[in-house]
Amino acid sequence: MDKFRPLLSENSDFLSEEPLGESVLEKDARPIRVWQPKHPVVVLGRSQKAHKEIHLDNTKADAIPVFKRMGGGGCVVLDEGCACVAIRYEREKELNIDRYLRHSSKAIQAFLYETYGLATEIRENYDLSYQGKKFLGASLYMPREWSVYSCVILLKNDSMEKILKYLTPPSKQPAYREDRKHEDFLSPLENHINFKIDDFINDLETFLYEKKWYLGPQDED
Repeated sequence: MDKFRPLLSENSDFLSEEPLGESVLEKDARPIRVWQPKHPVVVLGRSQKAHKEIHLDNTKADAIPVFKRMGGGGCVVLDEGCACVAIRYEREKELNIDRYLRHSSKAIQAFLYETYGLATEIRENYDLSYQGKKFLGASLYMPREWSVYSCVILLKNDSMEKILKYLTPPSKQPAYREDRKHEDFLSPLENHINFKIDDFINDLETFLYEKKWYLGPQDED
């Protein structure tokens, strides 16, 4: 039996930032948060078991905190070579998960094309990929009255070292992965576009606000 107990967002006071993006649900919080993680952490999806997804001996040896988010999705490493996004949407009573995931994926996809001319694909689980390799994984949490999308965008090759060290091959894989190893399946965006991380993050947040993506998918098919 898995006796490991991951941390929750509410247990993150020892860090200088709330690492999961769930802070967008706090009173008076803005609906969009885009940030570069300051501390390396590992984050499990809501239904995942740590012993199946994580090399726990390695995270323990390196004192890497392990969290579990409220939304689904796969296990990820967050560090300074990533950009994280959280978007809070108001919603009606319906629970159309795909609708919000698709809308959010389209937002990031549009930013990359309009800003960098990078034509990406929306894949299974609403991953974003380029030339068959993944660089974005997504999650959705739907508490009462809200829908919270979160994603991690893999930016820098330096982040691959932690992914290989801390994450096992995922227990559930999309078909397009074709059982590839992390290093053969993932491709950070710096392999395809030129950017400075601060500019990337600021430009993405500005794009999401100016284009009003946070209003949600109510006018989409």
